[in-house]
Amino acid sequence: MAVYVEMKKVLIITYYWPPSGGGGVQRWLKFVKYLPQYGIKPIVVAPENAEYPNYDNSLINDISSETEVIKIPIWEPYQLFKIFTGKKANEKVNSGLLSKSKKKSITERISIWIRGNILIPDPRVFWVRPATKYLIKYLKNANIDTVITTGPPHSVHLIGLKLKKKLNIKWLADFRDPWSEIDYLEEFNLGKLAIKRHRSLEKKILTNADQIITVSSNWAKDLERLGAKNVEVITNGFDEDDFSIAQMPEENSNEFVLLYSGILQDYRNPEFLWDALEDICQENEDFANSFQLKLYGTVDESVLNYIKNLPYLSNCLHNGGYISHSNLVSEYKNANVLLLLQNDTKNALGHIPGKLFEYLAANKKIITIGKEESDVAEILNLTKAGKLYAEKNVLDLKKDLFIKITEKDHKLIEPYTRKTLTKKLAAILEKQSTK
Repeated sequence: MAVYVEMKKVLIITYYWPPSGGGGVQRWLKFVKYLPQYGIKPIVVAPENAEYPNYDNSLINDISSETEVIKIPIWEPYQLFKIFTGKKANEKVNSGLLSKSKKKSITERISIWIRGNILIPDPRVFWVRPATKYLIKYLKNANIDTVITTGPPHSVHLIGLKLKKKLNIKWLADFRDPWSEIDYLEEFNLGKLAIKRHRSLEKKILTNADQIITVSSNWAKDLERLGAKNVEVITNGFDEDDFSIAQMPEENSNEFVLLYSGILQDYRNPEFLWDALEDICQENEDFANSFQLKLYGTVDESVLNYIKNLPYLSNCLHNGGYISHSNLVSEYKNANVLLLLQNDTKNALGHIPGKLFEYLAANKKIITIGKEESDVAEILNLTKAGKLYAEKNVLDLKKDLFIKITEKDHKLIEPYTRKTLTKKLAAILEKQSTK
């Protein structure tokens, strides 16, 4: 006679959830997809009618019909911002808010100051109270003993903190990005009181959560330095269902495509790379006629303007904007070289762009501009998937651009599959449940 064993339940609170697009949604969308294979039933809590920077309905296909998703209404201050600054009702606020490509109006400068000094930790803070109120009632009768929060937005962690204090429930806090030491925070002109408030809230999360997880070894060390006691690393990864690795089509032999995907801000603009590509185009007419520089995602105007001022490279530019994840995977397959850019900031060593793992799955050469002591460099070395260049290595970069990599051994990238990473998460959850 078969014995029915009820699956362990976990509550996952996330701001980003389909139809949200972009990198922020992928991590927990894939965890939710694979957790049932390890005896864990995920219940997802996400905002209703959130104002996402990008939308991607294709990601809905990854949500099983059996997945329980609780939607709690959210109020975000972006409509007030649009009225205050004179922006259109359908205009995206997030993209370009911190752009340095154009002079900001006085109302925009005031809004940025309010964002950093009043809306702490972020504009989604207004979701904390209604979500907490709803979930306290829900959890009392739901037979759930573990809550997971993922940030940014880090206000989601405040929900976990309140549930922990009220219900003494097991709580795992996932840091996909830093909080008080995130690159862009200083752009909000924080005052001393705001900085103190950010750090105080952050420390409460780090010291009260039963488990902290983050995406890189360097960031794990940073979180421990800030007070975290129990930190595990689970990197981002790629879903094998999104890629047919064994049947990767060859790129078009009549074209040479260098592709970048994601957010490309002013402070990450690799001007020396654009200059090197301009030189190659100028020196080699055949290359200039076949070369395409494809940029997909959100690209700052200052980056586009720099490229457009280069007469040869500007003719090779294709700015595709945001496209669905499924279409982006197709673009990976048709590229010759995939470009990865690291921030030139104090916490760049731990910044592993999520796209790196999908680049690995695409089985194409990866060129990275960054720091040799970073976590990205270590992964590239382990997987033999590409090379990292510092700004001083322009000559090497120009020489290596056309050298093809050998076929990658799938065993080298297997640790970064979403299924393998979910197995690691399930082990952490099991360990916490027995404490």
